[in-house]
Amino acid sequence: MVQLNHEVLQSVLKPSRYTGGEWNAQVKDWDKVDCTFALALPDVYEVGMSNLGLAILYEILNKEANIAAERVYAPWTDMEAEMRSRNIPLFSLETKHELSKFDFFGFSLQYEMIYSNVLNMLDLSGIPLWSKDRGEDMPFIVGGGPCVYNVEPIADFFDFFIVGEAEEAIVEVSKAFIEWKKAGRMGGRRGFLERLLVIDGIYVPSFYEPKYTADGDYEKLEPLHENAKTLIYKRVCKNMDETMSVEHPLVPSMDIVHNRAMLELFRGCSRGCRFCQAGICYRPARERTEENLKKMARNLVDSTGYNEMSLTSLSSADYSCLGRLVDDLMLGFKDEEVSFSLPSLRIDSFSIDLAHKMQQVRKSGLTFAPEAGTQRLRDVINKGVTEENLMNACASAFKQGWKQVKLYFMMGLPTETDEDVIGIAKLAKKVVDLYTEIKGKRGVKVTVSVSCFVPKPYTPFQWFGQLPIEEFQRRQELLKEHITDRAITFNYHDARLSVIEGVFARGDRRLAKVLYQAWQDGAKFDGWTDLYQHETWLKAMEKCGIDGKYYSQRTRNFNEELPWAITSPGVNTEFLLREWHKAMQAALTEDCRRGKCSACGICPNLGVHVMDYAKEEAERGYQSPELPAKVHRDPKDSGRPRTLYKYRAEITKGEDLRYVSHLDYANIFIRAFKRSGLPMAYSEGFNHHMKVAFASALSLGVTSEAEYMEFELLKPVCQPEVFDKLKAQLPPGIELKELREVKTKQKAMMAQADEARYAAYMPPRGDLALAQAAVKQYNEAKEVQFQRVTPKKKRDIELKKYMKQAVKVSLEGNTLVLDIDIAITDSGSVKPSEVIAALVEQFELPAKAAEARITRTAMLSNGKRLVELV
Repeated sequence: MVQLNHEVLQSVLKPSRYTGGEWNAQVKDWDKVDCTFALALPDVYEVGMSNLGLAILYEILNKEANIAAERVYAPWTDMEAEMRSRNIPLFSLETKHELSKFDFFGFSLQYEMIYSNVLNMLDLSGIPLWSKDRGEDMPFIVGGGPCVYNVEPIADFFDFFIVGEAEEAIVEVSKAFIEWKKAGRMGGRRGFLERLLVIDGIYVPSFYEPKYTADGDYEKLEPLHENAKTLIYKRVCKNMDETMSVEHPLVPSMDIVHNRAMLELFRGCSRGCRFCQAGICYRPARERTEENLKKMARNLVDSTGYNEMSLTSLSSADYSCLGRLVDDLMLGFKDEEVSFSLPSLRIDSFSIDLAHKMQQVRKSGLTFAPEAGTQRLRDVINKGVTEENLMNACASAFKQGWKQVKLYFMMGLPTETDEDVIGIAKLAKKVVDLYTEIKGKRGVKVTVSVSCFVPKPYTPFQWFGQLPIEEFQRRQELLKEHITDRAITFNYHDARLSVIEGVFARGDRRLAKVLYQAWQDGAKFDGWTDLYQHETWLKAMEKCGIDGKYYSQRTRNFNEELPWAITSPGVNTEFLLREWHKAMQAALTEDCRRGKCSACGICPNLGVHVMDYAKEEAERGYQSPELPAKVHRDPKDSGRPRTLYKYRAEITKGEDLRYVSHLDYANIFIRAFKRSGLPMAYSEGFNHHMKVAFASALSLGVTSEAEYMEFELLKPVCQPEVFDKLKAQLPPGIELKELREVKTKQKAMMAQADEARYAAYMPPRGDLALAQAAVKQYNEAKEVQFQRVTPKKKRDIELKKYMKQAVKVSLEGNTLVLDIDIAITDSGSVKPSEVIAALVEQFELPAKAAEARITRTAMLSNGKRLVELV
């Protein structure tokens, strides 16, 4: 197992990315399981932890008593540099095992531009990148996620792929491994892979060989094993109510991209946007029942402590019972300060009314996706939205108080002209003018966000060529010229990055060497604009003799074989061709959930069908009950004072949370209180906050045996019950040491504190006599100047005036220990790290300041602990 170095974690950005220990994390004893599975999303922690699919698989695998699933994400560049310089292998978050020790190492492939991170993570793990080079002691490398519908560019790096929804398949694979292992690993790695051929939805690339014509065009994928299928359909969960959801989601100890509970309403989308791969690959639409969703929502809040929940799906507003569900959720949680949100809205007034109901006070921005600037082009892509729809939705929003609208568009769509591009600017201007017309004044902010169209497999546009970089850039400049209103902000994607994405989206196995070369030359985190190195990719293609334009710009022939045809979401090619021809005629295809079957072939091919629990007409006719209005008192006139019950607690911040920031530490308590079921009091006014306060903020990397917190309850609860309920919800690293009710008026805790004591532990770089001499000189100095450097400014401070007592030094075994007693005054204080830095830099203390592990041992007021003052 990997031992994390304090000096390393102190030196990197957001060190809690690498420490684990989250609430609901599953840590199993490897001696008691038969299969270990590392689940990875090849991006940073904040992105990976926000992925619902990986969270589902984590819980499904860990439900099996004999399987241990753990997580790993891509280390950021600073952490990678430290790991490589110190020969630290990539490790899992739960047990810190090296990734090379796992049985499986599975990657969720969400996006082509994270492929370089896959190679980087394998290399950091000490695992051979090419599947053919892996020995018997190496884990099997598994791929899944949206990119499985063309894995050929990365096929040579993976042992196998799970195609489609993996909830059932991943358990079948794990059980097949356990059987193979118990049978003596018959046939070695190849023997296990042969066993997988009988499992539906499994693609083993090494059992196939691509063939090319004399001209270098792709010809076919030839099976090399008698049991290798010529077509691999995706796995699909037929009934979402019978499919396991995430019952105990991981709750991160730091902020992440989507730091909220996620309630998956349904899976699939049948709107039929012709550019959208997800709309095809997740079909058919399968809803969960309202009753099941309400139970799931209750469990999510109770098991996480989140006060925000996203009702998530590809198109959440299309859930057929959404109105009733939202009303029931808001009624059910009306006294618990839980808010609900929709990640996407339909462009209609019904969605605006829902959004208004869900955001009664704070009107954050609304997001719509017209996708194209003219009606002609919207019909080409089968968007099914008119300008009138957008204007009506915006009018409804503006009348209900919204001032910010974000509009998403796509540039470079098939048949797009300059008129379509200019139409984006015109449409945005009409939204601005509409606000002025309704409100009689300016004040709206409209953000136009434009992405570059990337043709994807299994869409009607899979045969189209992508625009060259120069043409994308010309159209971006054209649009920029026509956006003249200062109320409109224009954001657009880097066309260079989108074109490389297009190369890999429709590429074949010959691109593996390009990916490998680009990674060797430094490519990583290519989806991050500030880290993307376009020249690296161009040079890699040049070195490998590959013309990227062949893959991105070339229009495919309808009759040519396509490299991705081996893994299928179940759609018939005839349907895609029909949709292509309808696109050329700007003809619409209706949503099969609301009209007749569009004959895409997915339902009969996969033996599944649409599950829709209400029809649009019924939903539109639903009369929403009057929800109890929230009372928002003016904070300047709070009215009759409430009787609240205040408690003061002495708590710890232990080793498990050393690298968690103070704000994140506070949020851990907010969620713990939420899970506890205690009747917490909230602030009044427009935005409610739980009434919890801390005495002081510890610096990152410092632990404490004496932290103090106050909180208030709405109702009287006996002290032992409060203690037990809160203690039961605290994660490792926090101990509730003492709890007392505050019955008399008290000053703020920070105003009471006048002394903080610390102990610093570090390896000595000389004998004790040298350390004692340095400390003696420091203690005898009349003043010690130190420059405090912050991101905003530099400031000289005099350390000695903040010393409560002389610094003490001792040697405990092989550890140098400093006892530092610091005064807390009205003019401020100093950090123990600053005292240690001064001792090392100015008085030659034989130690390295960065290696000091600091613990606060006491916080006092006139010699008393703060909890003793109440």
